[in-house]
Amino acid sequence: MPEQKSAFDTPWFNSQPNDFFNSLNKTKIPHLILTAETEDFDPEVTKQWREEGFDTVYVPLMDGGDQYLKRVHSAGDNFGAGEYYGIVAYGDAGNVILENHRSPNTPKLCAIVAYYPSAIPSVNTKFPASVKVLVHLAGGEVGVRQTSQALGIQGKRKTIRKRIDAGEGYGQSLKLGYQAYTYASSEPGFAESDLEEYDPVAEAVAFTRSLATLHKGFRLEPNIEATRDELVDSTKAGIAEKTSKKISPFAHVINGPTLTGGIGSKDIGYFYRSFFFPLPPSFSSQLLSRTIGTDRVVDELFVSFTHGQDIPWMLPDIPPTNRKVEVVVVSIMCARGNSLESEHIYWDQASVLAQVGLIDLKMLPETMKKQGVKSLPIVGAEAARAMKRGSSGQMNALVHDW
Repeated sequence: MPEQKSAFDTPWFNSQPNDFFNSLNKTKIPHLILTAETEDFDPEVTKQWREEGFDTVYVPLMDGGDQYLKRVHSAGDNFGAGEYYGIVAYGDAGNVILENHRSPNTPKLCAIVAYYPSAIPSVNTKFPASVKVLVHLAGGEVGVRQTSQALGIQGKRKTIRKRIDAGEGYGQSLKLGYQAYTYASSEPGFAESDLEEYDPVAEAVAFTRSLATLHKGFRLEPNIEATRDELVDSTKAGIAEKTSKKISPFAHVINGPTLTGGIGSKDIGYFYRSFFFPLPPSFSSQLLSRTIGTDRVVDELFVSFTHGQDIPWMLPDIPPTNRKVEVVVVSIMCARGNSLESEHIYWDQASVLAQVGLIDLKMLPETMKKQGVKSLPIVGAEAARAMKRGSSGQMNALVHDW
């Protein structure tokens, strides 16, 4: 009898590109189960996930136990054959979800994100490789579940309280068997806008990490860079109707040094039409670097122009000086789905003011002169040029005795 060949030996199979096989494991729609203790859930949080393209369903914890897990898994099964799902659990719902998914018994589950659970699995716990796990911890301590062993036999599980307030700021990474961060400055509830504990800074940092975990779980690869470039191109065209649709209703744009910009899509459109454009004919920008994250793009730009007209966003109420300016501008653009959520822009305003003649580096308070200070520590166009070249003959010229 001739040797039988499997489907894996056919020319068709062997000729497929690598991305074909990756697509076999991708879900058509990223389904998300949101779960928490309350009967209903924060509509703003739900909206946030939906704006990122997730199909969401809410399952309350209620009395917990096996019935709760059945409701969660039933919701997952209802998404349809071949459709994967993720779980984002808040509070005590996170305890149950983490504890009951340490074994590979839910093949359609691809990601778990737990916000401030009061108890977590032991520090050495390994979740199934097919499930991406992320835990956000808050408050001073958390319960860690541990199982005692005697002669290789597992005993009872007990929970030990441990401190988690090491580090400062938002998001100190913890060395556990799964990805976890502690938000030392926040309390449980920081990610829910309808609670008193809501902390918008911690929530934003945590949300970016959660989004990255879910993208990995679902094998999604959103093109945030294309979103950024499309916004820039259409903005240059003068905030056409197409651009306005790309700005979320509560977005904000802030030029930090001058506190100019807009809050809300209407204000942002008016700001660009009336105060940002037209730019000086000599205006040019060159991209020096770009950092691409899960939901934001950071651009470092070398900007040059001759101050031959009013520039309200950079030099508000300053008449044209006809002086040339060279400065590095940093833009941090955050997107929600395919829409602009925020943009923060920074530059060295002291350098700009010095270049247009509004700062005399020799004008010092007498108290500083008496202490031997001879000039203000401000660098002009050479600062931007050094950032562009990556070097300067004036490096550390302001540092005494270098």
